[in-house]
Amino acid sequence: MLRGRIDISNDLDGNPVVLACIDLAEDEVRGSAHAVRATVAERFRMPAISGDDVIQLRELTGLADELGEPGPEGAVRTLVFSPARLNVYRDALARFVDSRDEAEWIRDEDREPLARARELMPALGELSEEALRAALSPAARAS
Repeated sequence: MLRGRIDISNDLDGNPVVLACIDLAEDEVRGSAHAVRATVAERFRMPAISGDDVIQLRELTGLADELGEPGPEGAVRTLVFSPARLNVYRDALARFVDSRDEAEWIRDEDREPLARARELMPALGELSEEALRAALSPAARAS
């Protein structure tokens, strides 16, 4: 179960910085890493991609690497995302879930990551909205 919160702090110049902090269990992190890697493999399997696709591929690859880093066995990991990166993460999981829901069959190695991604989706959507509201709020800009 996703445990998330929004943190608003100031950078060195005093400008507000909005971050979404998410606490995930190790199985949720593994499932997320699998889902992001699968999304990258399926989304960019074409011979030619645009400049925007290259940027998205780079962001998703970085996210997959971050999620794939081993943590302490059985520990809860706290992931910290900017609102934009949180949306990239949420969109990658949504694409994975949607593609598996539309398929007529599912690979065995996708079953558990699909269950984990599906469980995370509602809370990620809410946290993403909250992060965007915080980033756009006058109070955050005035801090």
